[in-house]
Amino acid sequence: MLLSDFSNRMGAFSSKIVALFLVAALSACQFQPLHGSNSNSTVSGGLASVGVSQVNSRVGQQVRNHLLFLLNGGGPAVDKTHEARIRVSWNNKLLAAIPTVRDTTSGTVTVTVSYDLVENATGNIIKSGQRKAIASYDRTGQVFANNRAERDAENRAAKEAAEALRLAIAADLSNTGS
Repeated sequence: MLLSDFSNRMGAFSSKIVALFLVAALSACQFQPLHGSNSNSTVSGGLASVGVSQVNSRVGQQVRNHLLFLLNGGGPAVDKTHEARIRVSWNNKLLAAIPTVRDTTSGTVTVTVSYDLVENATGNIIKSGQRKAIASYDRTGQVFANNRAERDAENRAAKEAAEALRLAIAADLSNTGS
């Protein structure tokens, strides 16, 4: 009887120590989300202060529009301390022809975005880089469906490239301390 009381007390004591240890370990974590809504965050504040250069193509405009939304999110206008000068190129490749009743082919659209992150006050290029995104699509015997599938693939690849570019700009800004 005495032995069972001792083991019960030790079991309760050890579970309390484990719980205390877990609380202490978790309180030491310093988690700061990159996509968080913390208004004091230097990363999100820095991203809102990045402008994006004009582009001259439909796919480029898709990249630019999505990037602007990712950087500012429709928030209040702030002074632009940096500018992302982007250059967008894309290509469309047909991959395979599958002989069936109607010839069906697969295609891919590759969107490549080159960028220079420029500090507006000095005009110095802080960082340059390139991001790519690929989207695939199917082609059928219908012309309109093919055009729509290709355009949808361009839009998907442009959106993915803008998301990769936003992460690159956030990393560039945090590395420079801006």
